[in-house]
Amino acid sequence: MKLPEDKNERNKMLGLIGIGILGLAYVVFTFGVSPFFKKQAAAEARITELGDMLWRSKKDIQTAPLHLEQNNKVLTHILNVSEKKRQILRPSLGNYLLVATDIITRHADAAGLKIDTINTTTVIQNDKNSKTEERDPNAPRFQPYAVNISLNCNLLDLMKLFNALESSNPYLCVTRMGVFNNPDNFEKHAVSFDVEWPIWIDNDMPLKLSAEQFSDEERL
Repeated sequence: MKLPEDKNERNKMLGLIGIGILGLAYVVFTFGVSPFFKKQAAAEARITELGDMLWRSKKDIQTAPLHLEQNNKVLTHILNVSEKKRQILRPSLGNYLLVATDIITRHADAAGLKIDTINTTTVIQNDKNSKTEERDPNAPRFQPYAVNISLNCNLLDLMKLFNALESSNPYLCVTRMGVFNNPDNFEKHAVSFDVEWPIWIDNDMPLKLSAEQFSDEERL
């Protein structure tokens, strides 16, 4: 394009051309370059996010066997305590007192002591929601079960009985002991105390844990 010979006209023409170039540059930048850079930045951010997700997934895959192994060890320990050693008290025919009585009298017989009475002092509240809906993972899994024992004995034999009970089960505890004078026999005292065990709130929990343990072993 030939510019006008007149200087003023030529300057006006150059100014219009400059304004046109600036307008074109603005349009190109606004509707072309800027969206391109925004899309590029978004794509790079997404790629970074996917890279982080991939890294975390690989770490999870790598640590999954370790977590399964640790979970399996915990389950094995709990089931061993509950089902083999019976240190978590399990009922016989739905009756905890029968099992508790057998434990107490067995240790009392070994110590040469005669138990007068054994009575339940705990109201057992079974988990009504365990079979119908998912339990709160933070909810307690155990509740205490206690019996009251009364007998006549001297303090040395009583300590031997306590030691035998607690040595046989680290989860058992003796609570609420009372010792009273026995006017009929000054060598022995009238003794009353409670023995407390943990019991499952949900009696089906050992079965559920066994199923979870089997699942973990299959995945290891």
